[in-house]
Amino acid sequence: MANKQSLQKETSSFWRSTDKLPNYNQLDKDILVDTVVAGGGIAGITTAYMLAKKGKKVALVEARQLVSGTTGYTTSKLTAQHDLIYNELIKRYNKDTAKKYYQANMEALALVKKFQSEEKIDCELEEADAYVYTETSDWEEWLEREAHAYETLGIDGELVKNMPLDLDIKSAIVMHKQAQFHPVKYLHGLLKAIEKNGGEIYEHTTVMDVENNNGLTCKTDKGYSLTCENIVFATHAPIYEPDDFYSNHLKPESSYALAVKTEKSFPGSMYINAELPKRTMRAMKVDGEDYVLVGGESHDTGDGLSSQERYEELLAYADKHFGVIEVVDHWSSHDLFSPDRIPFIGKMFADKENIYTATGFGKWGLSAATIGAEVLTDLILGKFNVYTSLFSPARELNDTDKEDESETNARTDANEATKSKDLENGQGAMIEIDGDEIGAYRDNQGELHLLDISCTHMGCGVVWNDGDHTWDCPCHGSRFNAIGEVIEGPAIEPLGKAEK
Repeated sequence: MANKQSLQKETSSFWRSTDKLPNYNQLDKDILVDTVVAGGGIAGITTAYMLAKKGKKVALVEARQLVSGTTGYTTSKLTAQHDLIYNELIKRYNKDTAKKYYQANMEALALVKKFQSEEKIDCELEEADAYVYTETSDWEEWLEREAHAYETLGIDGELVKNMPLDLDIKSAIVMHKQAQFHPVKYLHGLLKAIEKNGGEIYEHTTVMDVENNNGLTCKTDKGYSLTCENIVFATHAPIYEPDDFYSNHLKPESSYALAVKTEKSFPGSMYINAELPKRTMRAMKVDGEDYVLVGGESHDTGDGLSSQERYEELLAYADKHFGVIEVVDHWSSHDLFSPDRIPFIGKMFADKENIYTATGFGKWGLSAATIGAEVLTDLILGKFNVYTSLFSPARELNDTDKEDESETNARTDANEATKSKDLENGQGAMIEIDGDEIGAYRDNQGELHLLDISCTHMGCGVVWNDGDHTWDCPCHGSRFNAIGEVIEGPAIEPLGKAEK
């Protein structure tokens, strides 16, 4: 394979590569605000923006860099078509709940368009139809059921036998008038608006604990405090969790994406298949240049199988269908699923006032996080919102009876035990020392790093991810870089060092 058609050595997000956010200072003093929003993805930034626009004094704090979590590594489809979900919601709950879920996500599309227009943000926002398709007869009945749900709920869409993308499909279901955009450019605009409306923004600032004494005091990792009336945890997973509810009710899943230059032009619209292995596609245009996003290969996080091979599978697929000229970026995304596939947005605990959360967005967080920001804003302002009960963490959960859709193709075991002397530069693996399993990584300078593989969140054993060069927790989705530093929560402490 020619050089430009190969994967780069390091992973990088197309969205983060094509728009650079400003750097923000670390919190270096105690401050007093109305609301603290912890988490610098679309949920946190949109919530901070909406509250600031309402005149509230807001501090937005991010443990690492803004938009460095799931939002920065999305496929960026802004849609109410969340794979096949509406027939499932009708069966699990009722038509009213399913209808409300659709309306909530469609309202989110309208909010993004409104904010984009009001703040004059150039973020390649454009209307596009969304398709779920199948290439196998085994899934035709599932699509027919979903089409019936669309009809029952009054959703603008239908079952079709053909679609603009040239694939040999059995059938597809289309949802009209959805959207796609550049998420980092969009949020860049909202960040400017937060500051313009008096909001404060801090990076590399982690909220470690919350004390509730005549108001809330948020303790940070550097010893400074934010005193506030309300706090929103819009982090990937809640990092403040006294009773483990969220850890016990959120399932982590990983998937992968490529941004490629192609020989064949892409026909427009957005696509995802119903079956496995997952494939998702959309067009992208930045600075007049056309690209195609090809993603998929979903699986349970931390299954230990080779993610490098998953990237290679996507590249082979993209080359087969579009003719790859160049791989521009490749990256992975890590999502948390609630038991009923509806996010947890609202009051974090029934017995604790003024502490809120937004988490469990699955793979469709751009729309759900946007309407979630409106729900949180209304809760904080004491206003009624019709979607509060839909997303409430206190709702009675009807757990999923859907088949496990994790990808099951055979892969190489990326964690096969070896000896440290066999590790090449840039390679990691599990090794055994005196009967103990140790995480080992040899960096590009040849230095060996030995790590305790117990996740610092709740002690699960992390596994090596050979495609991203990370240590991933299969229990709750925490991720650490090759030398053990946290890159995604709920963990907030690095992996421990092991004796050499």
